[in-house]
Amino acid sequence: MARYAIIDPENYSDEQKAAAMEIAGSRGSVRGPFQVLLHNPALAEILEKYGAYARFNNSLPDRLNELAVAICGRYWGAHVEWIAHSRLALEAGISQSIIDAIHDGEAPEFGNGDEQAIYDFCTGVFEAKRVEDAVYGRCLELFGEAGVIDLMATLTHYTVVSLTLNSFQVPVPDGAKTPPFGPGR
Repeated sequence: MARYAIIDPENYSDEQKAAAMEIAGSRGSVRGPFQVLLHNPALAEILEKYGAYARFNNSLPDRLNELAVAICGRYWGAHVEWIAHSRLALEAGISQSIIDAIHDGEAPEFGNGDEQAIYDFCTGVFEAKRVEDAVYGRCLELFGEAGVIDLMATLTHYTVVSLTLNSFQVPVPDGAKTPPFGPGR
């Protein structure tokens, strides 16, 4: 049961209308965490702009960015996030075996060094709460300073999204199913 009321667009305040138009402009509609965030339209607009950058405009290839988002959603146990972004990661070129391993809390076997670097950075941030020098150096070499900053910005944004989804019990989309996450990572 969701912990928020979905606001009928007919009842939007002027601020909510403006925020909803901005959100729908880049995402096609107002759904998921943005249904919650519209209760605070000023915050919704800020997170929409930040999220649009993190998802659509950062310097990382979509394949790597979506891998990072999927890892983030898995870490936080955010089923809505996982359903959306594990699918997008697959569509962007991440293998099913990698997605399955992450889902099950196991360390994937990577064929690409850039995917391994993203995974190591993300798991360092989430598990150790810091990134080891060797991992940071590898990411810096592969993605440059802007890429490392963009990776951190993506993790930051999707942590907010995941915590919003979980805290307000945003339900998975109709018909979507995900088995329970495995133990571990």
